Amino acid sequence: MNLNRFKWWLVAFLALISLLGGGASLSAHAAETTNSNFAATPLLPKNQISEKADYYDLKVQPSGSQTLKLSVTNPSKSARTLKVIPVNATTSDTGKAVFVPSNRTDPSAQVTFTEMTSGAVTVHLAAHQGKTVTFTTKTPASGFTGEVLGGLFVTDPNVNPSSARGNLNLQNRYAEVVAVSLWCQPNQILPINLKLADVTVKKQNGQPQVLAKLRNLTPALFGDLDIHARVLNAKTGKQVLTRSLKNGSMAPNSWFNFGIGLGKKRLAAGQYTLKLHATSGKRVWNFSRSFTLTAKTARTHNAVLHSDKTPNNWWIWLVILAILLILLLIGLAYWLGKRRSRDDDDPDTPESTLTHTDSQTSSTKPSDEAQSHLKS
Repeated sequence: MNLNRFKWWLVAFLALISLLGGGASLSAHAAETTNSNFAATPLLPKNQISEKADYYDLKVQPSGSQTLKLSVTNPSKSARTLKVIPVNATTSDTGKAVFVPSNRTDPSAQVTFTEMTSGAVTVHLAAHQGKTVTFTTKTPASGFTGEVLGGLFVTDPNVNPSSARGNLNLQNRYAEVVAVSLWCQPNQILPINLKLADVTVKKQNGQPQVLAKLRNLTPALFGDLDIHARVLNAKTGKQVLTRSLKNGSMAPNSWFNFGIGLGKKRLAAGQYTLKLHATSGKRVWNFSRSFTLTAKTARTHNAVLHSDKTPNNWWIWLVILAILLILLLIGLAYWLGKRRSRDDDDPDTPESTLTHTDSQTSSTKPSDEAQSHLKS
């Protein structure tokens, strides 16, 4: 094997390593750049508060009627049926404000966007066609305090949402949303009233978790929510579980369950204490609440730990790397052996020349017997 072949071995080796290590990130990038097959654009009215906002940010009047116009277009080559649904802004269990169909509005809300707004609309679009969908929002006679936050959720009912399970980026294929923020007193500043409602232990995604239900009782959206939670054994005071959340947000008058997994260690049944520290900018909240881990839940958790035999696949990568290294060494050894064999068979080496010269010299030098004869 010559030097060029050795270089190709090395290039192939490095390419294979790159493929094995970089495939996941390439797949994730492809999912992030998936585009939807329809578009929704708000047609902003004159009472828009912020001209820079790309959503409805409107000042409304008590007993007033507000028209919301939304342009929906179908750039695809086939006909499409879309459904536009008014939704309330809520907070998901990931600790983020979301605009999706949900019944999770907190009872503390004076009024909601869906209560004020006309119902869902179905629109049929031919290929490359666009239409304007209109909704009417009516403000209560007494108006409202703070912000009413919702959205116009546009979806293709012919696409199964379950196909997006496990990869939120895929939701862009079948749904878009335009936020709607309504104010009677624009940008009214209210103190955030965050409460810890209760602490329970329930199954979440098939596994027992400590669930701390947090409620935003204020008609205002807020962000920069950081949470650090600790679970202590009430008897020993020892910390057994912990979880943190960074840069969360909560919709007005909404709630979510902050879940804390039971971890990878066995837990005993008994009394535990949740210590939860939350901040949002300069706002600080500290909560403490006791709860019980029942014997049944403890057995379930401990049994899952005992039966968890998920294989660790690190050894597969080690075997692959070892095989590639062996192939590389075999190729290198073959190349070195080939080169040495070629050197041994070359007649023009210094050793062959020296042997030939010595032989020539010995054949032309007179023998001792011939020298004696000449002298006599």
